[in-house]
Amino acid sequence: MSAAGAGRRAPGPRGYPVVGSGPHLVRDLVGTFARSWRQYGDIVRFQVPGVELFLVTHPDYIKHVLDDRQPNYPKDPLSVGKFEPWCGQGLFTSNGDFHFRQRRLAQPAFKGSRIAAFGPTMVDAAAELVDEWRPSADERRILDITPEMMRLALTIVMQSIFSTALTGGQAGEIARAVRLCNAYTNTRLQRFVELPQLLPSRARREFLAARTLLDGFVYGLIAERRLDDAPPDDLLTRFLAARDEQTGERMSDRQLRDEVVTMFLGGYETTALCLVWAFSLLSRHPEAERRMRAEIAEVCGGRAPSADDLPALAYTRALVQEVLRLYPSVWTLSRSPLQDDEIGGYRVPAGSQVFISPYLMHRHPGFWPNPEGFDPGRFTARASGGVPLYAYLPFSRGPRRCPGASVALLEVPLVLARILQSYRLTLAPGHVREPTSNVFLYPRGGMPMRVEHVTERTGECGGSVGPRAEGGSR
Repeated sequence: MSAAGAGRRAPGPRGYPVVGSGPHLVRDLVGTFARSWRQYGDIVRFQVPGVELFLVTHPDYIKHVLDDRQPNYPKDPLSVGKFEPWCGQGLFTSNGDFHFRQRRLAQPAFKGSRIAAFGPTMVDAAAELVDEWRPSADERRILDITPEMMRLALTIVMQSIFSTALTGGQAGEIARAVRLCNAYTNTRLQRFVELPQLLPSRARREFLAARTLLDGFVYGLIAERRLDDAPPDDLLTRFLAARDEQTGERMSDRQLRDEVVTMFLGGYETTALCLVWAFSLLSRHPEAERRMRAEIAEVCGGRAPSADDLPALAYTRALVQEVLRLYPSVWTLSRSPLQDDEIGGYRVPAGSQVFISPYLMHRHPGFWPNPEGFDPGRFTARASGGVPLYAYLPFSRGPRRCPGASVALLEVPLVLARILQSYRLTLAPGHVREPTSNVFLYPRGGMPMRVEHVTERTGECGGSVGPRAEGGSR
């Protein structure tokens, strides 16, 4: 994969005159990418107004973009520009030296014993949710668990990363505001002809109101921390204390705000969605649920799980990895080459958009046996070899791999274990579990599930787990 020369033009759909594939991508981005990949192969070219768009779905091509030639592939400015009104210049949107400076400041908060110390906060928050769900379980009520997991994950990230407890209905209010900002941004991402941002619209008014609410909360948090004589040693304090290596300047309130909002964007929604998909898969696969319950009972007995239990919760951790394979929250990544390039023998011109889809890469039959099947066993120690590194990237790969991956891989197993000690969640009859893109991979129509107390019948354990297809399931 050398610099661009006489490479061929990649295959792809012809689309409509003038607008190309734009209408198909706007109507169903996930489905259009999936169908085109299966029809045209591991590199697909789409023509849309004003830009060439490429989808790459091969470990070698992905490594080329995210690692080997990473400096030539910064974040796509077309996409980043649509995130900036919401996220500003945080870790998610920034590029170059500024991004890596901010990343160096953030990384110590996500390593080693510091992460393990988050465990009690995560389990306590899950226990509070267990208490709140008791009336629903008494009546075997159906709840949409998507907003429930959002509220729980936001509570955890605020307490563990920012040492801040949310009061009353704050968690739900902030979670709704974040989701509205993401939905507005997603609409702009899928619009190939951008409307002037000064034009009034209901969607824009709602976005601005939600952003104002979040800004008020975040700037208040920053102001309180600046006045704290003995601040906790968390991520916000580290950002406050950081100085630019060249100028000696500290971060402005605006820079701090952008980094906190970035944590809202990627630090809790992704974890919440992993939990949502995990519960839906457990409902569909009772053998896996029984085996997971048996492991939790054996390791934890009657007490709450802890970070120290994770090494022994091997099947639970494998199940989480399989959930992230089938439903990676960040289902697509976009980059834009600064210079002409060549991938797999095909021309990729400067300024084009290059999309990488973990959701599709994780379903590639050339690298995953039974790719549509649900099989946590593929991630056990003796079965996990043989898959190329860049064939599995739920948290991206290369220099821009998500720094919070270790938090998610602690939080999801602990929360699942604590909730399963008390409840069983079953999908509402007839609900179609279909993924849809809303910045992250949301379930279309939510995830309505019946909450039931664990009884001798529903909590019985045992049995074996085999693969089962997940595509288009109900």
